[in-house]
Amino acid sequence: MSQKSLSRRRDVAFGSRDSVSYALLDAAKQQSFLAALDKSGFKSVDQLLVAYKSRKGKFATLQSGLTTEEAEKFISSVLNGDVQFTKIRQKPTLK
Repeated sequence: MSQKSLSRRRDVAFGSRDSVSYALLDAAKQQSFLAALDKSGFKSVDQLLVAYKSRKGKFATLQSGLTTEEAEKFISSVLNGDVQFTKIRQKPTLK
């Protein structure tokens, strides 16, 4: 698994930070982690990129087109606020 944390300032006037962690997961090997995020599961996906907001308990995924360019677009969209996040079912843990 590859993981990288990034944060950005939403609004300097309010001084809040919105921290987002990113993880590249192998769906076959991390089924319990993914099941904690979403009941539908990701069984047919080999790899996916997950953006996770731990304080808010929300996540978003990039499932198709997992190329460097698509990953960069996804991360940029997350940081710009263009991606809709979904509430997690329970706190995920890596085994």
